[in-house]
Amino acid sequence: MKMIIKGKNGDMELGFERVTQLCGKNIVEKSYIINSISKHFSSDKYKEYEDGLIENIFINGEVPGRKQFECYLIRNTEDVISTIQMSKGSVLGKCIKEYVGGFDCQNELLKIDDILLKVFERLNKELFPEGCNVELQYSSEDLFSMLQQTSVKTKDGKDIHELSINDLMTVFIEVIRKHQKLMPAKRLYIFENPDYFMYKNQYITFVNECKKLSDCYNSWFIFTTSMDEYVLLLEDIVEGINIINDEVYTLPDEEHLMEFVKNYYPVEREWNREKLFCILCRIIQQIGVGKAFLQPEEAVVLKLLNSSMNVRNCWDNEPKVPEIQCLLDKDVL
Repeated sequence: MKMIIKGKNGDMELGFERVTQLCGKNIVEKSYIINSISKHFSSDKYKEYEDGLIENIFINGEVPGRKQFECYLIRNTEDVISTIQMSKGSVLGKCIKEYVGGFDCQNELLKIDDILLKVFERLNKELFPEGCNVELQYSSEDLFSMLQQTSVKTKDGKDIHELSINDLMTVFIEVIRKHQKLMPAKRLYIFENPDYFMYKNQYITFVNECKKLSDCYNSWFIFTTSMDEYVLLLEDIVEGINIINDEVYTLPDEEHLMEFVKNYYPVEREWNREKLFCILCRIIQQIGVGKAFLQPEEAVVLKLLNSSMNVRNCWDNEPKVPEIQCLLDKDVL
């Protein structure tokens, strides 16, 4: 699918898939995209200064309804934790309310309800004699309020803020999976800059788990990153990878990508998916950046500084003359 965001500097066309990744160094434009999407798919009214965001999103040529997605914006670990804590509006709170309202819990809840009624009856007899025109009142609705007062902790009693990122994101995945099972809906989860609180391998693992979830349920995900190699490259989500820099570029499907590189690479070389994706992973954040290459003196100074720390820089494969010439030429296509 194609999504167009009407921005201050013109339209931005993006590949929009069940797992969409917004890479690149242009933080301002990516923030504008995220704010536009999250605002559109929320119930919040637009403020006076947000006129530019009103109906500035098009999916396949049409403005989507504001209720097309149930949208969640996650900017940090605290936002992740808020989804799995007990509160009326949290994802976990919604799951528990739906579950306790189901048939499976009714017998147990009726027993608890009956016990609480007897407890309140005894308290009223003890605290308020017959002449007092007041009493402690209890209703069945109060039972869910009591459940909402419970806290979510680790199994050894620690605060969930002490969970590792791996454990925290595993819990998050399971909670939204349960949410989809109990209350199916079209939901969009937007993760802004997860590279700020995840290591690269954690990001890859997490996005892969989200991808699996999107294969089974009507769950959609958007991730923004700017740090090198923070991208999950898989054949069936590659068209959802967009690079926002001086220019906006969306990766084509693997077949066209492979054909392009084979046709224009300056020397004969054997290409396969693993090699191509490995190179793309390294350069993804630089695509569409003017003057992206290090100047020779910058590269030399970088190598000198790294050598002083015993960090060795070298090419895995020394470049051939046509490859060097390709880098020197202004126009290569």
